[in-house]
Amino acid sequence: MPDEFVYLTGTYGVDAETEKALRVVDEDGGFVGKVTMIDIFKALEPNYKRVDEKRSMGTLTQIFVAKAVKDFNLWMEPMQDVCTRGAHKFVGDVMHASGDADFIRAEDSIELALHKYVMGVHQPLIVKEGDTVTGVLRFGDVFEVTRKAMLSCPVR
Repeated sequence: MPDEFVYLTGTYGVDAETEKALRVVDEDGGFVGKVTMIDIFKALEPNYKRVDEKRSMGTLTQIFVAKAVKDFNLWMEPMQDVCTRGAHKFVGDVMHASGDADFIRAEDSIELALHKYVMGVHQPLIVKEGDTVTGVLRFGDVFEVTRKAMLSCPVR
């Protein structure tokens, strides 16, 4: 995986802060898949395969997603109307109400933060010291720590 981390550093003109997935292409440049930050974390902790197997029954299938779009009339209005729709929204209409899983203590390990993200916590994590919110920990921040650690490994 070091090649993927080098790629994300900008060696190929990609900014790690904005590029969230790598396109995987064949020898002819044809698209064959993608590698996301979640994929890399799951590869680094292979036990997530077992978790994914248990979650597979709850996975969103293409049929389920298409049916939900139709049944609930999702995104049926043209994208050009997004300004009109957005102009009438307030923070409370958009905000994700944080639950216990959304918080992490400043003294918690980076591994705990990584685990929360891999398991699907709403981003970013809210950092607390005692009862005081002191900041946020973005998924990209956790990825960057991991990327730097992987690049410093002597094994290539």
